[in-house]
Amino acid sequence: MTERKTISKKIRFEVFKRDSFTCQYCGKSAPEIILHIDHIMPVSKGGDSDITNLITACDSCNQGKSNIQLDDNAVMEKRKRQLDELQERREQIEMMYEWHSGLLDIDNDSTELVCMLFKELVPGHSINENGEVSIKKLIKKYTLNAVVESLKISASQYLEFVKGEPTQESVNKTYEFIERICRNRKKLQEKPYLADLYRVANIIKYKIRYYEHWRVMNLLESAHCLGADYDDLEFIARQSENWYEWEDSMNHFINHLENTNGK
Repeated sequence: MTERKTISKKIRFEVFKRDSFTCQYCGKSAPEIILHIDHIMPVSKGGDSDITNLITACDSCNQGKSNIQLDDNAVMEKRKRQLDELQERREQIEMMYEWHSGLLDIDNDSTELVCMLFKELVPGHSINENGEVSIKKLIKKYTLNAVVESLKISASQYLEFVKGEPTQESVNKTYEFIERICRNRKKLQEKPYLADLYRVANIIKYKIRYYEHWRVMNLLESAHCLGADYDDLEFIARQSENWYEWEDSMNHFINHLENTNGK
């Protein structure tokens, strides 16, 4: 006779979970009834405590069944379902692994494409390993197309050549501004009106010596949200001789818009 061993809490939970916390004899489920772990092949007849020989049973069914073995068909059907479930899980895990591997290949190919484009646009220079890691993160955050377009824009705006060779400073700037361009392009997609505000900000940038971009954009966007016209914002920018004059004019303009909207 096989010695009956105590079934661990972990195995009990796995059996309950597999059987959806439902008695496999009568169909009743917790918490309406107390569940037990029953042996399909009784221990008294040689059954072991392997999970494939365990089944969920309610108190009544477990006590009523005693050590009577389920008929052979029921045992075989139960074990077949368990094996089918295990096989399905295994196949799904394999498919998930294959899917993740494919994603890694796509990530690597995308990063390689951006690095190749960089070498083409910036002759004699390439992106190092740390740079490749950063490029991979940018692609995940902004998409491959966004990074490619931003690289092209950055190279066209910041790359400078001396005797046919790009200067190191402009090379560094071209790489560093890829992320900033990605970020600004995303903002423009979400808020198209920012394009007009950037144009006003550029007027201020080149006209006024003291310049803080974030403060400029905060005031411009506040005015826009209150209904300011682009022409009004441009007029204030062109008429101001210094930062304090522009900031003071903008604050008065915003107060005027708030009072007008309040009426």
